[in-house]
Amino acid sequence: MWKALPERGEENEKENGNSMKETYSTGATRNRIDVRWDLLCYEFIREMAVVMHEGAQAHGEPGSDGSWQKGMPVGVVLNHLEEHLYRFKSGDRSEPHLAKVAINAMFLDWYERNEIVVEK
Repeated sequence: MWKALPERGEENEKENGNSMKETYSTGATRNRIDVRWDLLCYEFIREMAVVMHEGAQAHGEPGSDGSWQKGMPVGVVLNHLEEHLYRFKSGDRSEPHLAKVAINAMFLDWYERNEIVVEK
């Protein structure tokens, strides 16, 4: 089971007794965070969002019926992940296979974090 990152104000407020604040040349201060959002590829994240939108239209909008969040058998999700990885590795560029690989990995992560187990 994955351990969630601590929320702001919890144990990440101080590290080894040192303040987790940065002070800028203007005198302004800001809490440091140990998450680097600036290192993500937003084009890829957008591609995932487009795929999720298409899936929500086809399978039900998350929040209304919770479709993927309700859970699916891990084997089924892994099979879809591996199929899209295989197609990408085989040179198929007819659909966003890598975004679909990442989305299936996200599903698995959600199920792990929320202890969702579906047999069939």
